Amino acid sequence: MDLPTPGQIETIMRRAADLAMAHSAMRDTLIVDEKSRGQFVTNADIEVEDLLRGEITAAFKGARILGEEKGGALDETATGWAIDPIDGTTNYVLGLPIWGISAGYLQNGRSVLGAIALPELGLLLSAEAKGGLRVNGQPVAQRRPLRAPKLIALGENDFEAGSDTDSRAQLFRAKGFAVVRYRCAVFSLASAALGRLSGYIEHGCGLWDVAAAEIICREAGMTVAIRQVAPGRYSVDARWPDLI
Repeated sequence: MDLPTPGQIETIMRRAADLAMAHSAMRDTLIVDEKSRGQFVTNADIEVEDLLRGEITAAFKGARILGEEKGGALDETATGWAIDPIDGTTNYVLGLPIWGISAGYLQNGRSVLGAIALPELGLLLSAEAKGGLRVNGQPVAQRRPLRAPKLIALGENDFEAGSDTDSRAQLFRAKGFAVVRYRCAVFSLASAALGRLSGYIEHGCGLWDVAAAEIICREAGMTVAIRQVAPGRYSVDARWPDLI
């Protein structure tokens, strides 16, 4: 399979964003199921993942794909795609604009290309290794956050105890940071790459949450550490150097 390009995945992501927004415009008709306690899936999630899978398979023959809703065989050492059709489904269902779509390509376990769409904000971030950050298809200069005010986002999930997440938040507050929890990893990581946050930390997210964000944040100028902490679960620490 030829190595995909940012332009190719941007085209696919725009179609996915259009579909998600079409469903959002008819939010009252969404079919919502609780797949586990506090974790929801809608017909929009399923349809967007189907679109991403179909478009990626058509463009890149033989591609391996791991998706949040329909699974797949892909681990941290594999080559293939990890996709999240709608990250922040709770926000999406409630009409909050804090959700995103993510598609990341890993080569031997390393993120080498990815795109994140934030449809409600009209933003599409993408990056490839050594290619810099692109926003809406155009290269952009580095956008480091201001030194003050200091703002960091933390993730919370069903893997890490809430008390541990709360303790982490308190440590950052003691260092003078305001702490936010958007309940959407890809939104938070994209916001950090755009210089709107000093960083993002989560313990226990999925590979689909970080596969695109890893290369996007690196190419934006951030340091990114990702490690597997349990089968199918990862920790991510993405931050701007010298700010945290």
